Amino acid sequence: MSTKLISITTALLTGALLISSVSNCANAKEIAIYRWVDKNNIVHFSQNLPQDGEYKELSTISSYKALSKAERAVIAEQEKSKEKDKALEKQQDDFIAKNKITYEKNCKAARLNIKMLNSLDDIHISEEKKDGSIGSRPLTATEKAEKLTLSKRHEELYCAKE
Repeated sequence: MSTKLISITTALLTGALLISSVSNCANAKEIAIYRWVDKNNIVHFSQNLPQDGEYKELSTISSYKALSKAERAVIAEQEKSKEKDKALEKQQDDFIAKNKITYEKNCKAARLNIKMLNSLDDIHISEEKKDGSIGSRPLTATEKAEKLTLSKRHEELYCAKE
């Protein structure tokens, strides 16, 4: 009875090994499996060569492929590169957000200047005099036109097209 059990067990294990080897053929590598029966009539399977006694060598195929040092280095470098790209993208997003705030402020200032220059006839500006004091004087018609042109250019530059 025990001989029959061993042979059925052996057949099942051998069949399982062969089925698994056939189903995992992608990137396959042949692996040696050793089968032997010890002095207590117990059947053993191992990838390590038995020390003594009779054994039978079976073979199977493994679908696992270990990466070489060079391949692991390439993967590590790719990961570093991805991290650097993410950091750069975050930096660009932060820069764009800061610029957006600046653009919005400049747009608002340009539109307020245009509104003021178009709605008021007499506009005074403050400027430093030769003696270092601050004085006020009205804009000339030419200066007003120049300031209006400049404010319209700023509006074109800083305000989003709507």
